[in-house]
Amino acid sequence: MGDVGASPAEQMAVVLTENSADKLLPFATLVSGAVAMGMRVDVFASYWGLLAFRKSSGSEPAVVSPGHGEEGSRLEAALRAKKAPSWRAILQMAKSIGELHIYACSQSMDVLGLAPGDLEPIVDGVTGVATFVDRTRSANVTYFI
Repeated sequence: MGDVGASPAEQMAVVLTENSADKLLPFATLVSGAVAMGMRVDVFASYWGLLAFRKSSGSEPAVVSPGHGEEGSRLEAALRAKKAPSWRAILQMAKSIGELHIYACSQSMDVLGLAPGDLEPIVDGVTGVATFVDRTRSANVTYFI
């Protein structure tokens, strides 16, 4: 078996359009795993995914998507009981160990009436889709969440 770490040229691109706990936690886990393996990860937060990075949403616990009924409530309770790290804490850890870049979609910012100052500092900047596509053109792996 070869080295499990990624070569410096390996890159993951993620388009995030969700902001519920059942999407954000797996997203953060996937991203942090890739960073831990040495991959550069670029995230494009758009619409609902962008709303997850608003400063005002930081103190609110993420909730499970509607439609999961009692299972969703059980998941929320289990996460609280286990004192599981938040998706944002997982991303902060990933940023501290490797290359994770989070970009806000400029069109979503405009449509939602957000300014760069409305976003958590974990967001590296605002960019358009063409710039993001160019930045991730050679990504080995691409996800849409």
